[in-house]
Amino acid sequence: MAILEKIRSKAALTVGIVGLALLAFILTDTRSCSTYSHQNKEKIAIVDGQGVDIRDFQKELEVQTNNYKSRTGASLTEDQQNQIRQMVFDEMVGSVLLDNESKKVGFQVTKDELADLIVGNNISPIIQQSFRNPKTGAFNKNDVIQFSQMMESDDWSMYSQEEQQRLEKEKGAWEELKKNVAQQKLVEKFAALISSSIAANSLDAKAAHNDNAVSVDFNYVSQFYNSVPDTGIVINDADVAKLYDSRKENFKQDAAKLVSYIAVNIQPSKEDFADVSARMEKVKTDLENTDNPAEAINENSDVPFVDAYVSAVQLSSDEKSFAEQASVGDIDGPKLTDRTYAVFKLIGKKEAPDSIKVNLLPFSNSDDAKTKAHVDSIIQVIRSGKSFADVALAESNGQTNGDIGWQTETALVNGVDAKFANDLFDAKINDLFTMKTLKGSFLVQVVEKTKPVTKYKIGAVRMETTPSQETYNKLYASLNQYISKNSTLDKFRSAAPDAGYSCQTGVQLLENQDNIASIENSRQVIRWANSHGKGDISEIFECQGYFIVAVVEGDLKAGYRPLKDVADILKRELINEKKGEQIIASLKAKNLDSLDGYATAMNSTVQDVKFVTFATSRITGIGADPKVNVNAVSSEIGRITGPFAGKNGVYVLSLTAKNASDQKYDEAGQKLQLNMQNRYRIMQMIQTNQLLKDKATIEDNRSRFY
Repeated sequence: MAILEKIRSKAALTVGIVGLALLAFILTDTRSCSTYSHQNKEKIAIVDGQGVDIRDFQKELEVQTNNYKSRTGASLTEDQQNQIRQMVFDEMVGSVLLDNESKKVGFQVTKDELADLIVGNNISPIIQQSFRNPKTGAFNKNDVIQFSQMMESDDWSMYSQEEQQRLEKEKGAWEELKKNVAQQKLVEKFAALISSSIAANSLDAKAAHNDNAVSVDFNYVSQFYNSVPDTGIVINDADVAKLYDSRKENFKQDAAKLVSYIAVNIQPSKEDFADVSARMEKVKTDLENTDNPAEAINENSDVPFVDAYVSAVQLSSDEKSFAEQASVGDIDGPKLTDRTYAVFKLIGKKEAPDSIKVNLLPFSNSDDAKTKAHVDSIIQVIRSGKSFADVALAESNGQTNGDIGWQTETALVNGVDAKFANDLFDAKINDLFTMKTLKGSFLVQVVEKTKPVTKYKIGAVRMETTPSQETYNKLYASLNQYISKNSTLDKFRSAAPDAGYSCQTGVQLLENQDNIASIENSRQVIRWANSHGKGDISEIFECQGYFIVAVVEGDLKAGYRPLKDVADILKRELINEKKGEQIIASLKAKNLDSLDGYATAMNSTVQDVKFVTFATSRITGIGADPKVNVNAVSSEIGRITGPFAGKNGVYVLSLTAKNASDQKYDEAGQKLQLNMQNRYRIMQMIQTNQLLKDKATIEDNRSRFY
């Protein structure tokens, strides 16, 4: 600390004021420690002593959230927000790890190198993917250059305030993209460095070739371990402990809270369904008698009316079966699907194109003569032979070529309005015309239409059955009463079945996990658990359709899960091992000599699989079981192999074919393939922080903020 060093030097020189200097030293150091502690509280993570500031994290989180909203046009669910938060955390921690390691070995991405990756001769795949034409799939470097120049420009004064705000957001995304390109290049450099140190040798190449040189076809029968009862099988505690010692590394764990919890689904009662059903019967009557179905639908339906004709392929199965049999004016329903009742009315039916391909160019909504003259001149330029795309690019400074692709009536109605959709579908091919709407004014050209099909205009009233306030109150009160009566850990767990609840016990909650059992918005329960002790019972939390109440069972320390927590898993493995021995002994005692005989004895049927090699990861009908691979490939045609114990059961095989690959051994090619596979795995390990994280000290403080 600079201040501390100054105080020390002054104390050494000024002997006469040692006492004062010492007091200043103590006070300053205390304040510094307090400041350091406060600063650490603002760190969402500390990676090898280097902090990741919460403000930087929140700024990046906002960028990624906005990017997601821009791509999808939708708001985020709690689950999606958690996923983005996890992604940003991993990326920021990974960035620190990568930067630190880069400095140690002298890696960097220079400005010239980055420029080459963005607009040069070695365009990054990230850039190519981001600027690929969504219609043709083609990449055009000029698009990147134009966009780059616009983003790097210091003068956006020619754009409106709204456009400048949009450009600011795009610039943020552009900077993020450049950062990702540079980061990816660093990953590639590390992957190349590490890959070069573990290059495949001749033995590796030969082994990889041999693993796939022979494939076999075989018939088999199996008897799974769960077909044999556990009765009579005794497993000693010493055997479980011995297996635990040999597998201990598989049971590493982070610190966690151990809880029991009850989750009550807040779902509608029978009375709630009956109430909605009665309301829908009244809606059906109203829909039969109205001359304005749109008004009746919008007044009652959870989903607004869309004033558009749609083809059968765009209808739900219920709508389709109704529309294809109904006459205009017919009504069907109410029908119940899950929690939603629906009533359908066929409003119209016609033959028309399913979709149209449209060129569209927005222009000023002004009615002045100058704007009209400009639009008229554009129309004349296009009619004289210049393409709509070229004109649109010139008018929009390269922002759009005007092609908005194939559009359905529904898309156009939702995007603008029904009149806009009707006029476009009625338009002649290649005609140019202008349209003024509430969403703006447009120059439009319909360039192609699909062949006419039967289309339907359906008015649908959809009403979801939701829990009434009475139902909600009853569920809450019942659970609250249960907590009052069963206010200890033992009673909370044991009384649940008699009260009609299912209590989940022994549930591990990591400090920074997002949810419990995929129940959205249940992070609040996890935060509660991590601030309470054994025997504490929570309040009732409402979490995305559930009431949850939890009780703390205790704490799990970071390290290895204790033997008592995993004993059942290990015991099951030892039980299966003994079952395998019993099944094999029983089969061998019968002296069977055919696969059909084994099938009868094992209460099974003969199955067949083809093209299994030593390297096949999963076998059809069997799954991943290396013992089957080994026995199959090493067997001979027509010979019975087994019985032998696999991972999930006992197997007997009979080879029907052994197929030698006609691919000659190419040592150089095999080494190249292995080295590429190694480099890919290493890149994956670096990108997911797996390689760098194992040796790092990472303090995860997310639970302070979320």
